[in-house]
Amino acid sequence: MAKKKEATAEDPAFRKAHEAIVQCQVERFRISYKKYFDLENTEKLVKFFFEKIYDLEAQDTIIQIAINTYRKVKGQLADDTRENLENLIELNQLTNAMDRIMAEHLLKRGWKPGDAVSPELYFELFKEVGREAERREQLKSALKSMMVSYQLAHRPMNEMLLKAGKGFAIMFGVLPLYDFIQEGYWATKGVKGDIFNEFIDEVTEVELAYIVKAFGE
Repeated sequence: MAKKKEATAEDPAFRKAHEAIVQCQVERFRISYKKYFDLENTEKLVKFFFEKIYDLEAQDTIIQIAINTYRKVKGQLADDTRENLENLIELNQLTNAMDRIMAEHLLKRGWKPGDAVSPELYFELFKEVGREAERREQLKSALKSMMVSYQLAHRPMNEMLLKAGKGFAIMFGVLPLYDFIQEGYWATKGVKGDIFNEFIDEVTEVELAYIVKAFGE
């Protein structure tokens, strides 16, 4: 009997499964954090961290280009900017890896492109693939990325430095990296401290509860 072909990133069925996993996860975020998507001051924040990081089109283009160009210029970046980018890249790569594992498991369960992925099915997959340590690390990375981005965005000189950096980015051919940094900056810039702290507390509580529901204390 011929060996069953493993799903790959180039496999259209795998791609569709990956998209379905991402879509279900993003929808969970939209429901769990609806008030922050609805508030003008926090809309950019949640869209950047709960949609952009998960978006496959961005993963294939903007984010991957930003990662590649970062490797060329990281030695020339300020320590806090470099830390922020490394956190965002780590979060993006870990999130993508976990979503791919879930997509593979979804296909093994007999899922076909066009089938729905309900919140209940998503949770079953989340639990069945395990990786509790990675899930906790993913949450830790997400919280750290948001907090470092917020701190950078609220330092008085950084807006001036960001504007000055655009010419550098164009000159050295790293504009996608600059755009990625700028988007993360503006995602947190307009959020007041008390609202941001409330948001971080809520994300910590909701996401830890999801992990505990799947794997126990």
